[in-house]
Amino acid sequence: MTINTFDDIPAVNDRDTHGKRIYHKVFLLKEDDVNYSRLPAIDDSARTCEEFVLKANADGWKCFSYVRNTLEETSESSKGDITSTVTNTFSGTLGGSRPVIDRFIENHQGDNFFIGYIDIYSGKKYILGRPYSPMQLTAFKRLNGKDSASCDTTFTNESFFQPLEYLGNFPLNPEDDGMGSEE
Repeated sequence: MTINTFDDIPAVNDRDTHGKRIYHKVFLLKEDDVNYSRLPAIDDSARTCEEFVLKANADGWKCFSYVRNTLEETSESSKGDITSTVTNTFSGTLGGSRPVIDRFIENHQGDNFFIGYIDIYSGKKYILGRPYSPMQLTAFKRLNGKDSASCDTTFTNESFFQPLEYLGNFPLNPEDDGMGSEE
């Protein structure tokens, strides 16, 4: 019989509770690109995930430069009579009315992705989704009018899994230290 224990959760300072911690560059990897015969090692006690191994013909990680301070990662749960429901959400705003955005939302609604991002204060990389439980592009709202030319995208999944520190690499440009300037 496994006994589930839990740890003390100490108080933190304002820097640790401050919003806007997520770097504006987000990295998406299509689930179809992952080599499922060589799954990354996940250490639940250390809350880490090793690098994903990609298929030989994979496109690999793609960088999405979201509008600064629009990224949000949330997880909500509620207990029902029989079981619990969980909804993990990642959303943000892509700036402009551009063909590259239009192609993405036309061709990938409902597709599954692993999402990586960087915490700008710690420099740690995080991943949303796990093998067989990726995030899915479930909604978008494209605007091109007097108030904004942009597209809000929303990715969700309904697993209990929370983000893990990602020990792999994201395709940052050599001149970009991961905390680069707005493009």
